[in-house]
Amino acid sequence: MQRILNKREKIILFSAIGIIIFSFGFNIIIEPILTRNENINKEINMTRVKLKKYLQLLSEKEYIQNKFNKFSVSFKHSGSEENPFVNALADIESLAKASNIRIVDIRPQNPKNLELYKEILIDLRTEGDIESYLKFVYNIENSLSLLRIKKIQLNAKPNTQSLEGSLSISQISLD
Repeated sequence: MQRILNKREKIILFSAIGIIIFSFGFNIIIEPILTRNENINKEINMTRVKLKKYLQLLSEKEYIQNKFNKFSVSFKHSGSEENPFVNALADIESLAKASNIRIVDIRPQNPKNLELYKEILIDLRTEGDIESYLKFVYNIENSLSLLRIKKIQLNAKPNTQSLEGSLSISQISLD
């Protein structure tokens, strides 16, 4: 006894088979294409962002080149035949003058010779106000001469706005 499917059952059977084939085809063929397209679009957008950054750097090429030349010239001068103490003291004095700090006493210490470099230590006694000290410390830490503050002590002067400072500054130089 073979049973013949009626019209309604045939429609349901073919619809179910069609849905299964469509979902299988979508998951096997269409979804990977859509995923690949999405990944390519993300990559294109990332490349566009990189290109914008590169164009911005390219537009600032002259500025960067001038800064590099300024740094390389000052680096060449710092490697001259002069005593490294003289260069360090000149840098510190110019930074102090630019920051309105008055140097009361300056004492270079014996340099420490390490394997690859030499560390020059300089002790300072200074006077100035808090804003001047902030500017002075900032300028020292950001100087191209590799100056670093090892120790700083500030004391208030009685009945004035100024401070007395005791600083220990180091400079690293190649042998």
